Amino acid sequence: MSPATTTELTQLFADHGHRRVFRAGEVLFHETDSSNEVFACLSGRVRLVIAGAGGRELMLDVKLPGDVFGELSAIDGRGRSTSAVAMEHTEVLKISGEQFLAVVRTDTATCMAAMRALSYDLRRANARICAGETEPVVTRAARLLLELAERFADEGASGHLVWNVPITQTDLAEWLGATREATARSLGTLRRAGLISTARSCVTVHDRAALAVVARPA
Repeated sequence: MSPATTTELTQLFADHGHRRVFRAGEVLFHETDSSNEVFACLSGRVRLVIAGAGGRELMLDVKLPGDVFGELSAIDGRGRSTSAVAMEHTEVLKISGEQFLAVVRTDTATCMAAMRALSYDLRRANARICAGETEPVVTRAARLLLELAERFADEGASGHLVWNVPITQTDLAEWLGATREATARSLGTLRRAGLISTARSCVTVHDRAALAVVARPA
């Protein structure tokens, strides 16, 4: 579950949400759309992207199980600020913007939960922008892998926690705002140090403590 997701938001979608399934590559909503539904990711992953210069897509974030997204259009009534695209088979719960606002207006706890979720996303976005201007790719990659490892932690067959992050090198590069070459070099540095191993569409974290050292700003 996302660190920003609370019991109140979880209950809101449990009470009012309608389940939808999207195939890999299917669009949940397009940038500038007038739709205002709010989504909670149950399984899979959703890319949030904007159209850049020359038609190139710029990935702003990836929503994982437990994340809520799409609430900005419900709140301000404006068109979508991003497109949302399923990265794999993805299940979501969605509620109308009107239903979301009705609960937020009348339930203080849910209102505060929604505000905390937005604050969490804003702080993360600000931190990524700042890091992209001041920190090397290997530092940013280490920090992102640590964050994702916590989200995907799972008990292996031995009963010990395993940190397998289901992400491709291309997705990682887009998320970091770095080139594939710079991302590949950073992963190679972490791999040679024994902190991670890589396989097709997956990065496994082996030494979280050492990776946290790399992730600290210089």
